[in-house]
Amino acid sequence: MADFNQDSHPDYGVLEASGNRTAILYLLGPMVIGAAVGLPRPAGWALVATADFNGDSYPDYVLYNTNMRQTAIWYLNNNVYIGGAFGPPLPVGWALLAAADFNGDG
Repeated sequence: MADFNQDSHPDYGVLEASGNRTAILYLLGPMVIGAAVGLPRPAGWALVATADFNGDSYPDYVLYNTNMRQTAIWYLNNNVYIGGAFGPPLPVGWALLAAADFNGDG
């Protein structure tokens, strides 16, 4: 959940359960007011969180590959992919729950 379209209302980043497509559902309270198809996720990777990693005020996707224990960040401008980077791998037995600015460093 994040504000993908910069309208000051939270939106949903969603993943198709039976396929590999991502989408953004734009919300006004509990009502869907629009949608945009996002990038297809690569095989073996799950969409696990959203947060603004590059400081452009748009949420980015965090993906996780359980086989490699590797994280990746997809930088987005609304639903448009503008770049990506690998994040840190996770230790054995750990899973990613959320992404946020926990230490307040922006």
